[in-house]
Amino acid sequence: MVEDTLAKTALTRFYHHSVNKSNWEIFHEKGVMRIAYVGNPIANLAQIVNEEACFSGNESSPSTLHLPFPAIRPTLPWKPTSTMPQVKWHSQSFASDVSSLPSKDVRDDLVDSFFDKIHPGFPVVDEFAFRSAYSDLKNPPPLLLFQAVLLAGAHVSQHHNIVSSRSFVKMVLFRRAKALFDLRYENDRMHMVQAALLFTWHFEGADDVSSNAYSWAGIACRTAFGLGMHRNLSADAPSLMPVDDRRIYRRIWWTVFQTEVLASLHHGRPSMIDLDEIDQPPLTEDDLIEQNGSRNAYIDLEFCVQNSNLCTIILSIMKLSSPGAVQRYRSAPDQFTIAQGNLDQRLVSWYLHLPAQLTNTSNSTFWALQLQMHYNLALLKLHRLSRTLFPTMKGMQETNSSTTCHRAASSISKIFDGIVSIDRLSSCWFTGLTSLLAITIQVSHEARTAAKDGVAVLAIQAQNDLERILPVISALSRYWSSAEAILRLYEDLLIQFKKQSMSWADPQPVTQSPATSQGVHSDPNFVSWMDDNDSLGSAGAFGSDWQALFGAGLPSEAAEMNFDNLDHSSYL
Repeated sequence: MVEDTLAKTALTRFYHHSVNKSNWEIFHEKGVMRIAYVGNPIANLAQIVNEEACFSGNESSPSTLHLPFPAIRPTLPWKPTSTMPQVKWHSQSFASDVSSLPSKDVRDDLVDSFFDKIHPGFPVVDEFAFRSAYSDLKNPPPLLLFQAVLLAGAHVSQHHNIVSSRSFVKMVLFRRAKALFDLRYENDRMHMVQAALLFTWHFEGADDVSSNAYSWAGIACRTAFGLGMHRNLSADAPSLMPVDDRRIYRRIWWTVFQTEVLASLHHGRPSMIDLDEIDQPPLTEDDLIEQNGSRNAYIDLEFCVQNSNLCTIILSIMKLSSPGAVQRYRSAPDQFTIAQGNLDQRLVSWYLHLPAQLTNTSNSTFWALQLQMHYNLALLKLHRLSRTLFPTMKGMQETNSSTTCHRAASSISKIFDGIVSIDRLSSCWFTGLTSLLAITIQVSHEARTAAKDGVAVLAIQAQNDLERILPVISALSRYWSSAEAILRLYEDLLIQFKKQSMSWADPQPVTQSPATSQGVHSDPNFVSWMDDNDSLGSAGAFGSDWQALFGAGLPSEAAEMNFDNLDHSSYL
């Protein structure tokens, strides 16, 4: 087979024609070229390159980590055919199905929706190159990337044919894109990274282990490592790689970084990111220049940079709860307090150094609100650890952590009000689910604590807060269908809470005692309507004096939520 022959001769061709050579185009065939990342110094491929440099007298030349590599298989056509070896085992309609596209008006809307509502903070595609290919009937975008962009666009599209059948449309587009991914139907492995990242915008089902955001972020991260996207490709780096390729690699890498960290935070699972392995500098204005030589003005550079910086801190927060760390801290609680305090300082320093446009609560953009949501989520997760790891902790540390959790949850609630008021709920990353779940857990804890102490007013307030957040969860479920499970559970719990709270409707007079003056219910027959297990609730806005520090988004005058009047036309 041709592919087998190419694979067997690729290393020899690489050694003779690429190692220590300066011609990047040496293996450029039909507009396609493979890139090889030689790896760390411990790698055999890196040793081959270094040995050749040593014995050929080129030791003084700057080393490059990325080199052109010969093709290991023939260039694939734009769409598969039923006679291809990797396709012929499927049904006769398979090749036609995976290359099918929606009607042009729907397709146009999906492309525009992706670039308008997702790409500015998730810049994994060269917009100019993609749109240029999209308008060229003879040279369309690579099929795998094309289907993945349409899938992400369907997540946020408001086209009347999409709105009425969003889940079905996304399921069809995902099936096509994933089939191409499983076939490895690409001429550039970069498209595998891009597609895997875009797949994080789709909820495939209840399996969060081998599918959905955590799984796809991990696949994107591994593939990016293999391509060396995590290594220095800045303008100052000694590399043969063309500048356009460097820029898109860098944008993709930092999106991988954020997605992988936040997916790990979402599930409380290990992250593949090790900061010691990364020397890719932060994004700059230069990285936003696309193939037409112009900067993409729609990409929010500050969000991308600051969210990446925040994710670096989140990595350290997650390390606090690793099994090894938990074991150490439980035997030395004071060390946990010190570590938590240091992370607090890093978060505060990060927030206070943000550009004004990312902290302006009177006219916030969606990306500013998304960033503030991630910041408050980090605060909440960090300080929630105190009661999780040390449930008997008392004193100032416990009080400070409880207050921080309460205010962070309240800020996230207000941030969602802001996002709804500017009609951008569809643009929320999967972290929108993480945040809603976190704040409802927090207020449930507060409600149980209040009920246990006999402070009925606070317990009822938590019930009201839960009722207030349910419309947001309902609205988010139109884009993230997994939110429906949360919604159904807490609609049911809310009914139970209301029934149980009726026991307080006709209280018996109670003579004040030292116990009741401290907020403890003295009635021996009192039964709390909250059990001892965590459920979910919701946080509202509890004051505004702390709003700026906690990044609470738009002020309380934000418009009321309105989720009615959706079109229900069928998908064409």
